[in-house]
Amino acid sequence: MTENERKLNELLAELHDAYLEASEDMSDSVVKDVASTRLQVVDLIEEYANKDNTISRSRVNTLLRDLEAVEREIRDVTESALIGAMEDSVDIAYSDAFTAFQKALGLSADFVLTAKVAESEILSGLNGRKPTPRNIAEYLAQRTGPDGLTLSNRVWQFAGDQRAEMGNVLRRGIIRGDTTTKMVREIRGVYDTEAWKARRLAITEANTAYRTAIGYTAEKSKFVSALRLIPGVHQSEKCVSVSQQNRHGLGAGIFLPGDADIYNIHPYCTAYTQYILSEEVR
Repeated sequence: MTENERKLNELLAELHDAYLEASEDMSDSVVKDVASTRLQVVDLIEEYANKDNTISRSRVNTLLRDLEAVEREIRDVTESALIGAMEDSVDIAYSDAFTAFQKALGLSADFVLTAKVAESEILSGLNGRKPTPRNIAEYLAQRTGPDGLTLSNRVWQFAGDQRAEMGNVLRRGIIRGDTTTKMVREIRGVYDTEAWKARRLAITEANTAYRTAIGYTAEKSKFVSALRLIPGVHQSEKCVSVSQQNRHGLGAGIFLPGDADIYNIHPYCTAYTQYILSEEVR
């Protein structure tokens, strides 16, 4: 690694560490947004309550069907919050890359925002739209991931799981003759228990967006010839395995910016990339 590469990548690593803290805040925000839908469930329970604060067994099926509206709200709120987190992550990634080029090398990377997307291997699906944070977030949301799912598919699965758990709680409570106060308390428990899924979705999607934008900056930069993959803080088996590949004969862990799979290796991935500079600026 040359001195210029060392300075550039040390700064990128510092900025990435700061981003990981920001992504945790983003995930907290997503969890809070999902939690806000709990009030809709509480209203539904109170609507079905008898004067003795129980719910008649004869109404259980109707109540469970009405949970469909809550599920839709969870889907809408979650997807909107995730795309917002992804957009913010792309914005931070651009800022980090531009800051690193300027401070470490005295070079501007602003041209990245005006580069031709049609020539991008990473963002070819943008179909000529500008590589703005919003457009990249929406493109990534529509793209099929390594799990064979789009963001919408993952959100539907998450919301469906949460509705199923709430349905189980309400069915048991009604059959046992529990008070609505107890059912509301147990619904809160469902939200608390399921929060890790929302957090994992947020961290996964936001970090993928950040890495993709860093990779796109490298792809469009005349100063970067390749990327070095650094396994995340958890040193997961998948990250370590990929970082040991010599895919292009350039050395272990050296990839081209167009190798889009390295931006989304596994859920909750915290891997990042370093820049390998071209000869003219090394």
